[in-house]
Amino acid sequence: YVITQADIDAGVVTNQATATGNDPQGGTVTDDSDDPNDPTDTDNNGDGEPDDPTDTDLPQTTSLNVVKVADILDNGDGVVGVGDVITYTITVTNDGNVTLDNVTIVDTFTDANGIVLTLDSGPIFVSADQGSAEGDLLAGETATYTATYTITQDDVDAGGLINSVVADGTGPDGTTTTDTSDDGDDTDGNTEDDPTETMTDSDFELSVTKELDIAEPLIGDEVTFTITVANEGFVTATGVVVEDILPSGYTFVSAITTAGTYSEIDGEWTVGQLNPGQVEVLQITVEVLGFGDYLNTATITQFAGGDDQNENNNSDSVGVDPICLTIYNEFSPNGDGVNEFFVIDCIETFPNNKLEIYNRWGNIVYETRAYRNDWDGTSNGRAVLSQGDKLPVGTYYYVIDLGNGSEPRVGWLYINR
Repeated sequence: YVITQADIDAGVVTNQATATGNDPQGGTVTDDSDDPNDPTDTDNNGDGEPDDPTDTDLPQTTSLNVVKVADILDNGDGVVGVGDVITYTITVTNDGNVTLDNVTIVDTFTDANGIVLTLDSGPIFVSADQGSAEGDLLAGETATYTATYTITQDDVDAGGLINSVVADGTGPDGTTTTDTSDDGDDTDGNTEDDPTETMTDSDFELSVTKELDIAEPLIGDEVTFTITVANEGFVTATGVVVEDILPSGYTFVSAITTAGTYSEIDGEWTVGQLNPGQVEVLQITVEVLGFGDYLNTATITQFAGGDDQNENNNSDSVGVDPICLTIYNEFSPNGDGVNEFFVIDCIETFPNNKLEIYNRWGNIVYETRAYRNDWDGTSNGRAVLSQGDKLPVGTYYYVIDLGNGSEPRVGWLYINR
């Protein structure tokens, strides 16, 4: 006899022979076979002799093996991250020797921090390689299931995904077998019950840069610092604070920002949350003083979300190199040798300058190029006075073009004789 799967599922093959013969008187003699190795000595036919059937016990093993692998479909950005679709393939193999029924799977899906997530789809039964319906598995048969999931920003912030499947099945004798999935990779040091882990590209990287609109302003000019903070990593940054304390060479004028708030009192720019790829800007306008420290530094001082990959770009500095240009807007050309000329400190550093003087009615009364602090209030215009005439006491309007591309300096001056 060749043992069948049904025999193994039954766990035993039972065989008993019955011998029958006629005695000389025509009577029938019969006997059921006995198994001499069976000590029970059961008398089935009541003839006073043991009639144990010959039972061949067939050992039964109930066992499952579950494997879950992940295949990632990249969204085109070349990193394992937001928008990538994971297809999970779950295989459940009956590697025992009996048929199993009531085969079920429970899929536990979390992020790397243990937060429970919900799959986009599945697990869905696809097929069994010997044709069994869902829930049944012949010995040696493998059933396949699939599930899908789309990676979110929260998953990247957590660092990845962890997935395990537990499969149960019932043998013919009611014995339940169970197995926890392996990831199908025995090269990772774990050969059984190894969760399927999908680690995302979760680099954390913040940077700050600082720029200045005028590198060589005049003392008293206003300049604007532009501070840019960026999240160049893949993980959301929260609680971001940039410190920008103005040094002594400046007086605060105003500040505008695309996000958060800036306090000129403590120099803190509270940015808040920065998503991957997000860039925010702070512009601080200051007046340049004639003394003090001009090097201005912006530094990222607080953040949460990960370990910054490059701390060398968490600070940036820039400063002005101020130019002296003090305009003394009152002089008295009366011949006493004191304060006889219209004086502009450091005007000689601007050899291409142009000076124009207007009276209160807007008529030009004096103009010159390459001014050298030598005007004594004498007119060289022709609209009002003759050239060489002394201008009367009064208030006048000056326009100084330094010839360096900067905006002309304008203001009032007073001639007192």
